[in-house]
This record gives sequence, C-alpha cells and structure tokens, in this order.
Amino acid sequence: MQELPQERLTVAIGGLASAEAALQWTLDYTRDRKAFGKAIADFQNTRFKLAEMATEIQIGRVFVDRCLELHLQGKLDVPTAAMAKYWGTDLQCKVLDECVQLHGGYGFMWEYPVARAWADARVQRIYAGTNEIMKEIIARSL
Repeated sequence: MQELPQERLTVAIGGLASAEAALQWTLDYTRDRKAFGKAIADFQNTRFKLAEMATEIQIGRVFVDRCLELHLQGKLDVPTAAMAKYWGTDLQCKVLDECVQLHGGYGFMWEYPVARAWADARVQRIYAGTNEIMKEIIARSL
C-alpha cells in the first residue's frame, strides 16, 4: 500500500510519454499528408487540435514534474498521486483519440504506431486502480 503513490506516478508518466509520442507522430503525419491540395496541418481545425493537445500535454508535464519532485522528497501523498494517475491517463486517451482522428483511415491501421498506441492506452485507466477509484480517493481527501 505504501508503494501505490509511486506506482500511480509511474502510470501517469507513461501516459504522458505516450501522449507526447502520439502528438509528434501526428505532427509529422499532418505535415506530410495532403488533402485538397494542401497539407492537413495547414487546415485551421488541425492546427487548433494540435495546439490544444500540445497545451494540455505541457500542463500535464508540469504537474507530473511537480509530483516527481514531491516523490523524491518523500512527500507525494496518496490523493495527489491519484490525481496524477487519473488525469494523466485520461489525457493520454483523449490525445490518442484526437491523433487517430487526424490520421484519418490510416489512424486505424495497425501498421501505424498511433493505432497500436491508441489500443494500448485504454488499459491505462484501469492499471494501478481504476480512474473511478482515483476519483473516490481524491474526493475522500477533500
């Protein structure tokens, strides 16, 4: 039980790393893929989606970095670790869903890493305690 905050922090770190990788794959793909004579990355909707994902990933990174600092100081508490795990893995799934969408049909083809990452991400909301349990832990601490 004493190691649960560390385990949950590890899952949060993995979720953010996965989201960061998916964003990079999607940036590369949308810059190369053309539709209606221009790169998909040149469409306003695509730029806005990429900007939203980059912002949320950065916010997640700052929070997880703070949690790492607390962990190294021996001060990461159970509710804060639960917040990191719940929010980080929800963000991972949200980002991967958007990235699959921006890949279009290719996003659902197993040959593309984004498709495999999308499939693998779902279990993250279950590992180390479901996200519903994380919310219960957080709520009890309020």
